[in-house]
Amino acid sequence: MSDPLLSDDERDQFGEIVNIAMGRAGADLAEAFAGFVHLRVPEIHSVSAATLDDTRERLMRTYERISILHQELIGELAGDIAVVYGPASYAALREVLGFDSRDGDGRRQREELLLELGSALTGTFVAGIGGLLGLRTGLRPPRMALFDAPVQEAARRLFEDSPAWRGETLQIAIVFHLEASDVPFELLITLSPDSLPAVRRALAAPR
Repeated sequence: MSDPLLSDDERDQFGEIVNIAMGRAGADLAEAFAGFVHLRVPEIHSVSAATLDDTRERLMRTYERISILHQELIGELAGDIAVVYGPASYAALREVLGFDSRDGDGRRQREELLLELGSALTGTFVAGIGGLLGLRTGLRPPRMALFDAPVQEAARRLFEDSPAWRGETLQIAIVFHLEASDVPFELLITLSPDSLPAVRRALAAPR
């Protein structure tokens, strides 16, 4: 049997770092968006091509239609990031941020609002985790990979270029929602298998 991707101690340590980075991201978002973001405890999973179906099936049980913001994570800590929005996300964002019909309601305005939230979330999280691990990392510009698409299509497209196709790796899953709203959003970070040695070295380094 092959060694696990991370030992129990490494996984606990990595989970603590992810929690701290996500907490900082949540605090920044709370300030920027008037305190409306609430975060659940991040989950860290080992994933591979054989187990991507589990995540795909969970998304299909949760949503009927979804939009996906995609960003590529580059540097020593590399991989893919997806922010998954359900069909109620846009309306909830408009309400929380106080937008009205004068702000426009076309597809461009809707995409821009989802991009704004997703970019703020991913940017603060990546800066935080890269700094805590001492690894150089950054993000390519975000794009809306899919907009208000049937979940069957979106779930397939979400994973078509996943780093998990290149070998077993780690996926960080974080669910967050709006204050006074049950509307969920999901942040999925799938690390490149090539990044795992750098993560393990960073965890072993004295702090």
